Amino acid sequence: MRHGYSSGSHRALIAALLVLSVAATACASPAYSLTNSSTPYVRDDPTEYYLYLPVDYSPEREWPLFVGIHGFDGSGLDCLSMWQAYADQHGFVLVCPSLAEEGGGWYQDQGEATLSKVLQHVAQECHVQPRIFLAGFSAGATFAQGFALVHPAEVIAVATLSAGSYYEPDAQARSVIFLVVIGDRDSPAGIRGAENFTQALEQDGFSTELRVLPGVGHAVSTEAKELTIALFDRLFQNH
Repeated sequence: MRHGYSSGSHRALIAALLVLSVAATACASPAYSLTNSSTPYVRDDPTEYYLYLPVDYSPEREWPLFVGIHGFDGSGLDCLSMWQAYADQHGFVLVCPSLAEEGGGWYQDQGEATLSKVLQHVAQECHVQPRIFLAGFSAGATFAQGFALVHPAEVIAVATLSAGSYYEPDAQARSVIFLVVIGDRDSPAGIRGAENFTQALEQDGFSTELRVLPGVGHAVSTEAKELTIALFDRLFQNH
């Protein structure tokens, strides 16, 4: 005797499959569960990081994602205090990870893997654009270069502020825009590195700008922050 489904059983099977399909889709979709808050959210997986939503945040649209990277022996709090006010004024979600390990530094490859996981977590909680804006200070500026050159599909632009050292550009990452800022009272080696890095970027067809700020040492000055935000505004003024 040949066995088969009755029409009623067939309809029940289809309904069950539809339910499973809807459930799977719901699980695959980001929850965008966070609401606007004047207090940053603090996360500790895969590392400590601070997540700040602008006061007018709404999950109905994609928001630019601004990532601040601290310097040697710093933490995400350094970048949070540096950029938080701009998040409200210029309309972006701000993420500030703490990447330093014991001793104050971190390995580039390990830091990149950690930041990638942070970005995945943020994308599950907030409605953000897929390519980030990176701003790093000192060792964080060097890290930001390296991350962008290896992960150009994830980065729209980088502001390197008083970088301690520089990587060789990779022409495959020329879609990334670089702003290079350093003070004329920073170390001579740092200034030469900034000039050589910018020249190498230009030769490889990158869009880049170098600004050497008079009277500024190894620090993020108000002008450096304003130059960074001006670049952000140029890129996201239509968003």
